[in-house]
Amino acid sequence: MAPRTNIDKSPVLSRKLGDLPTRPGCYLYRDSEANLLYVGKAKLLRNRVKSYFTAAPKDAKTRRLVARIWDLEFIVCETELEALVLENNLIKEHRPPFNILLRDDKSYPYVKLTWKEAFPKVYVTRKVLKDGSLYFGPFFPASGAYRTAELVYRFFQIRDCDIDIDGKRGRACLKYQLHRCTAPCIAAVSQEAYREQAAEARLFLEGKRDELKRRLEAAMWQAAEVNAYEQAATHRDALQQLDAWFTRQKAATVDQEDMDLYGSAVLDGRACVHRLVMREGRMVDRNEYILDEVEAFDGAVLAEVLKRVYATESVPARILAEVEPEDLELLREWLGSLRGSKPAIVVPKKGDKVGLLTMATENARLALERKFEPARLNEAVLEGLQAFLGLSHVPRRIECFDISHGQGREVVASCVVFTDGVPDKKNYRRFKISNEQNDDFANMAEAVGRRYRRLRDEGKEFPNLVLIDGGLGQLHAAEAALKELGLDHLELGSLAKKEELVFRPGSSEPLRIPKSSPVLQLLQRTRDEAHRFAVTYHRNLRAKRTLQTELTQIPGIGEKGAKKLLQTFGSLAGVREAEVEALRACLGRAAAEKVEAWRRGVPLVEP
Repeated sequence: MAPRTNIDKSPVLSRKLGDLPTRPGCYLYRDSEANLLYVGKAKLLRNRVKSYFTAAPKDAKTRRLVARIWDLEFIVCETELEALVLENNLIKEHRPPFNILLRDDKSYPYVKLTWKEAFPKVYVTRKVLKDGSLYFGPFFPASGAYRTAELVYRFFQIRDCDIDIDGKRGRACLKYQLHRCTAPCIAAVSQEAYREQAAEARLFLEGKRDELKRRLEAAMWQAAEVNAYEQAATHRDALQQLDAWFTRQKAATVDQEDMDLYGSAVLDGRACVHRLVMREGRMVDRNEYILDEVEAFDGAVLAEVLKRVYATESVPARILAEVEPEDLELLREWLGSLRGSKPAIVVPKKGDKVGLLTMATENARLALERKFEPARLNEAVLEGLQAFLGLSHVPRRIECFDISHGQGREVVASCVVFTDGVPDKKNYRRFKISNEQNDDFANMAEAVGRRYRRLRDEGKEFPNLVLIDGGLGQLHAAEAALKELGLDHLELGSLAKKEELVFRPGSSEPLRIPKSSPVLQLLQRTRDEAHRFAVTYHRNLRAKRTLQTELTQIPGIGEKGAKKLLQTFGSLAGVREAEVEALRACLGRAAAEKVEAWRRGVPLVEP
């Protein structure tokens, strides 16, 4: 028996269930009044979320939850570990009624290095204080923190005791005998040497693991060679723990500063800005903002977003974004007046902050695709194109032509096909114009005539719109070719590059489509794809001619040598301008001398 749900009543829920990513992340269920009901984590969001609605829940609590779900949100993460930590943070922050709330409100452990002390120590703690120490983590499961601390004791011999170090104790503890501490308490090591040990431990905890891995691997193989397999297994486990330490997650950081991160995505004039909210080192919330009439997410757009957001919300100490906002100092001054001190607004270039920003950007992209699915968007654009051009049918199949040549040589034409607004590459065609001439109009007429004569003779489907790259001259040439074939009923148009004007048969006045319109953008994508396809074919033919008629005519330079020259110097002009030493490095002394003689115009005779 399927569970009772609101899928039929809530079209938003139904649509989102059909568009879930196969990624790790957290999902949030809300009721009809947008109240948060439940937060969960999943290794695969699609499978986990759909399981609530396809099988009958075994317990009464879950049945009550499913019956109240009206909407869902999700946040994608890189790993399941990130999702788990994020789930914990969201539950602590929002305390949803259907989540189990633990009374002890346990937090995750960190490894602490008391760096400011003369003889630093390492131990595991669950509290992060602003005391000048270095904190590494958090760790989940908690055992990972203790295993990491154990590695530090074993390989760097850093102390974990709380005694005052004065070097006057009578004898060291057992850890000195076990080589887990160098015993600064009895002055067995100088302060300088001990701090060098601590510096190495810090490098390890910060991610400089290569040297330690080499030591572990060497110790493992040495133990195996003398049949000390138990000891070798210990080193192997340490290596695995070392790798696990570097599988970081970004849902929590040791940075206790409050900060907001802004990632963005842009699609067909719309932008989605995703804001991740970090408070006291934990990701506690996220927000999405949809912007219209945005061609690119630049500093001006970011500045407007920040002004709108913080007009009603508290300002964090740090703001991270992909770009620097416009009027940065003026914006910081205004935000500082709201907060009491100026926030830092930075564009991270490396480290964990880049990973957090990537997470925000990925969620923005997914949200934008979720809200404006390409299929629905393309349908609206095609209907708009029909209205703009006055077409009799929605142009679900568009074929676009372009001509490419080099001063009348290697004249080619391309025909690209767009089906439902997206490239249909298996139906692309290219033409080598039979009568090469520097006449774009005649060349266009030949390409169009050859294409539709074949479609007509084979009884195949015609396009809803034939688009020509060019102005009135190219349009008239294509129109004449179709009329000669008895196909003048086909819808025809051309797009002129200079001002992006659209011409239609029977009208000398062009159509001006707004530059921000997705309709014009579709025509431009189609035209640009036809141009790319034609230019690529032309360049291939030109390279083949250059290879066969220029370089291969040099006595002693065959196709293999000519190809090597073109690969090395890029073009025939590059070969002509190359240094003699470069030619020798490419072909060898004897062949290079023949190329040099050819460049000087000295006649060569094949021996």
